[in-house]
Amino acid sequence: MAIVECYRFVEDDLTSVDGDLSWRVGEWNEVGGRIACCSSGLHASLTPRDSVRNVRGTRWFLAEARGELSHEDTKFAASGMRLVEEIPAVVLRRFAVVCARRAVDHLERRHPVDARIRHCVRAAEGFLDGAVGEADLLEARRAAGAVLDEDPATGPDTGRALAAALSASRAANGNAASWAASAAGAAYAAHVCADAIDAAAALTAAFTGVHNVAAGIAAANAADRAAAAARTAASAGAVAHAAAVAARSGVHPPDTAADRYYAAWSAFSAHPVDAHYLEQDADLLKLVADARGARV
Repeated sequence: MAIVECYRFVEDDLTSVDGDLSWRVGEWNEVGGRIACCSSGLHASLTPRDSVRNVRGTRWFLAEARGELSHEDTKFAASGMRLVEEIPAVVLRRFAVVCARRAVDHLERRHPVDARIRHCVRAAEGFLDGAVGEADLLEARRAAGAVLDEDPATGPDTGRALAAALSASRAANGNAASWAASAAGAAYAAHVCADAIDAAAALTAAFTGVHNVAAGIAAANAADRAAAAARTAASAGAVAHAAAVAARSGVHPPDTAADRYYAAWSAFSAHPVDAHYLEQDADLLKLVADARGARV
């Protein structure tokens, strides 16, 4: 029987969020009947980034699945599954910082970003390294939050990077799973928003020089790319907005399915397998591998 490596979350007491199933590391759980993703079966994701997109619990595990499988978008259900090894929460905390830092770097290549946003990310990283105390972490978070208070009209790309920074700060000393997911979603939204702005600029430039059929076709292609970028940015924007609301208030309901952030993310119809999403997955894979290697 083929074994599929995967990732899944469980509650602190090793139970599933939905239902009353209990888990023991290394022991197989089996379910009978028809297996249908999002309806019946034992659920997980094939990649770490997809798993963080489907947070259902607080503790994260490398797992294995077998038997009947049913796939849907970023997750799947199986008739048999077992937890293999717990992934330390610090992996998710550091992933949140990496996502926020990449988002700020991406924006700064286009325009200046308020220094308080970057300082918030650095403080979170310093806290994880033991170089910054909690008081400094909280002060950097407060200062970054003031950016929005001082300028409610903050640009959409900057606002999303700010949401990522605040989420990374909260991941450093809060619920690692929820806030890492929030930081990753907001950072992704910041990336695609910046891409949409670039695409719009390219579109304007393309139509400026339309004097013949060939140029017109090229401009039409540019318009298609700009429209696609705008649609992706709009979808991701709903995620970033909910992430920002949660990051400012510091509240993530225990039932993540009821959280506006997760509702928006689930409604994200197109699976964003693009350069930014794959880059996040690569970052997370490396962090997981480093954590596992440190245990050997």
